[in-house]
Order: sequence, then C-alpha cells, then structure tokens
Amino acid sequence: MNCPKCSAVMELRRIDEVEIDICSNCSGIFLDDGEFESFTGVDPGTGLIRLSRFVKVLTRLNERAILDELTEVYNRKYFNEFMETVLQNKKREPVSLIAIDIDFFKQVNTQYGHDGGDAVLREVAQRLKRTLRTSRDDYIFRLGGEEFCILLFNLNPDDSFHAADDIRKLVEIHPITLPDGAAIHVTISIGLAFLSPSDTSESLYKRADELLYEAKNTGKNRVVMEKAPVGDAPRESGAASAGAPVRDAGPPGANSAAPERQGW
Repeated sequence: MNCPKCSAVMELRRIDEVEIDICSNCSGIFLDDGEFESFTGVDPGTGLIRLSRFVKVLTRLNERAILDELTEVYNRKYFNEFMETVLQNKKREPVSLIAIDIDFFKQVNTQYGHDGGDAVLREVAQRLKRTLRTSRDDYIFRLGGEEFCILLFNLNPDDSFHAADDIRKLVEIHPITLPDGAAIHVTISIGLAFLSPSDTSESLYKRADELLYEAKNTGKNRVVMEKAPVGDAPRESGAASAGAPVRDAGPPGANSAAPERQGW
C-alpha cells in the first residue's frame, strides 16, 4: 500500500502476529486497525524525541498481540505465557482456575447465525470482565470458540467457589440482545481447579476442563469444584451445584440432554 502521508510505497511487516505497514520515507506506521501514526521520532516544534508516541505505538502493538480481537479479553497465547510466569513464581499465593463454557452455544450459532454468536461472545466477555476485582488479581482469557477461563489469586477454595458462582449468576440473570433484535438468556457451565506445587499449566487446565465436562453432563448452568489440594495428595472432584436450581437455559427448543461433548 502507499503511505497516506507521503504516498511512498510502505513495507508490510508482521510483529508478534500483528501486521503493520511501515513507510521508510516519512517513518509513518499504519496499524492493522486502519489508523495511521506519523512517527518521525522528533517533534519539529520542540526538537524533543516523541517518546509518548513511541510508547503509544508499542502499547497498541502489544495489546494486539495479547488480546482476543472479538472479545477484547486476553487470548490463549497470552494465557500460556502468563501461566509460565505464574509457575516460575516460587512465592506465589493460592491460584484458582475457572474454566468456562457457554451452554448450547452451537445451537445459538445455528439459530441466530455467526453474528448472533459473536454478539453472545462479546456480551459474555463483558459480563465476565465486570466480575474482576479492582486489585487486578483476576485475569480473563478466551481460549477459543465459546471457552473462557479466569485465573483468581489470593482466594481460598470457598471464596473461589463463591466467586465462580457469582460469575455464573451474572451471565444468566439478564437476556442478551442480538443484532436481529432477539433477546435470549444464556448460561455457562464452570469447572474450578486449584494449583498445586507439582502442577504444570497443562495439568491444571486439564483438571479444570474435566470438571467443566462434568458440569456439562450433570445439568449445565452449574459450578463443579475439585476438593482443595493438600500437598500433592490425590484429588476427588465433587459436584457442587450452584445456589439456584440447576436448569438448562439454552435457545428455545434446546434439548437439555447433552452427554456428548461435541453437542455442547
């Protein structure tokens, strides 16, 4: 493409999965969201280096590398990187992993199309973000499709369970309005696991995902929590149903029986 400032041919580069066009003639940068930054490095009026603009560009590039474009929560790539940091912290406080899956999401896509499905994903992500503590001790990630997870820090198992159940309630309480004007109630199923000293990122997520699978197959719209770890003792997962009666709340006509994971 040609530079919108000087019309010179710009060079396309890819930095950490973010595409940018760079003009070697005027040092302009054209980001993948369609916004142009004139980045000459020196302000002609003051002669000072434009550090603020430099920081702004780097910040935006970093955000595009770690955020999910649709929902604007952290992406799976950053989840993997962040978990490595957590595991390397020898003095880490208690860590809980909440695995989340939207119930009947495939039926939402079938009945309301991908635009409807995208609207549900965005709204669920926003409701999850509203559960974050102001201390920034919670982190939300979209792992792909209709799957999200939340990392909680410095909470005991009981408080983690109550936090997970509050999230469940917040998602189901109000209908979501779709682009075609339809309003539907959506629910989520949750698996809750706790980090132990011997865990890897994969082993922690696997347990949370298995508990999520149990929540899906025992009624949906509920939280299933593993017993709090004691050292590296074997764990048992116990179905801890949420306070409200367990029920299905998928699109009209949805079948509550969903033993096969493929039909979630």
